[in-house]
Amino acid sequence: MEAKQIKRLSVLGLLLIFASPILVSWWLLNYTDYSRDDAVASHGDLIVPPRPLQNIALIELAKQSNQQHSLHGKWSLIYLNEGGCEKDCGDNLYKMRQLRLAVGEYAPRIQRVLVNTGVVASPLSDDMLEHFPGQLLLIAEEHAQLSSLKIFARTKEENPVLKKRLYLIDPLGNLMMSYPADTEPAGIIKDLKRLLRYSRIG
Repeated sequence: MEAKQIKRLSVLGLLLIFASPILVSWWLLNYTDYSRDDAVASHGDLIVPPRPLQNIALIELAKQSNQQHSLHGKWSLIYLNEGGCEKDCGDNLYKMRQLRLAVGEYAPRIQRVLVNTGVVASPLSDDMLEHFPGQLLLIAEEHAQLSSLKIFARTKEENPVLKKRLYLIDPLGNLMMSYPADTEPAGIIKDLKRLLRYSRIG
């Protein structure tokens, strides 16, 4: 091989070495979810400052064991409901169940909580109890801090029950994020995986 060809190959090799990080970055940005998944921005609405909630005992609706549950200690997905659990409520219980399953290995660190208000013997029908094993219940009226549910409201005028949002509470009991009803589940899953990947609590 001639010296001129060797020189050209050497120059080409150097160009590839210096250009490869740029090419890899371009590929990650345009053809993968890398930048979006690791971005600081979340798909929900951060609650600033976080609102601390007391450690409240939770009721397991389809109880299969004597295990005790409480609001602190795990990440809690929350849905607010008034009265019986009708279609919107059932849809959100299903969504919470699927979100928890979708995080895979992190699922045991998440609990699903229905915060219910209104006088009703049991918000879930027998059929719902069968379809949502492990569903936890918190009766708002039994706890002064939650009796009006205003701690979940974003403004003084808002009735949070009507917004049908999902809320996220960290293992220390801080209400720290909420998701509008039309939030894509894929975005919530990415947020949950990111939080659980980097968090050492819960």
